[in-house]
Amino acid sequence: MEQVFKTKRTRNGWIIIVGLIVLIIFLNVCLGKSWAFSALGGIIVPVLMFYSQSKTIYIVKDNGVLEIKPGWGNRICVDGIRKVSYNPHAMGMQKVKIEHAQGFVMINPDKPLEFVEALRKIDPNLSVEGFEQIKNN
Repeated sequence: MEQVFKTKRTRNGWIIIVGLIVLIIFLNVCLGKSWAFSALGGIIVPVLMFYSQSKTIYIVKDNGVLEIKPGWGNRICVDGIRKVSYNPHAMGMQKVKIEHAQGFVMINPDKPLEFVEALRKIDPNLSVEGFEQIKNN
């Protein structure tokens, strides 16, 4: 049976800070400040990318394929998974690296231990690194 995992949620503090920045820039656009329109245009794309990434789900299929469905856009199917590693100090949101036949992909499932166990049920010989750091925290 396939298992579905959501993306780990970000801390609410970051959402509030970004929201306030967008609000300040938007208010300056309404007041006619020339710099604010450029700033608003420059921040919209990262906010939309962040939103899409935060709504991503990961589906571990019975046949060993990992399907990644972003908030919008095309889904990605990852086949031939060779290694899964966890790095809590990785920059950005993605902490789990999936190495596969075509390269690698970085993800951040909300339950990384359950995620790696779902992959190990399909392939018991899967190489796994770094997940013991989660158990110790």
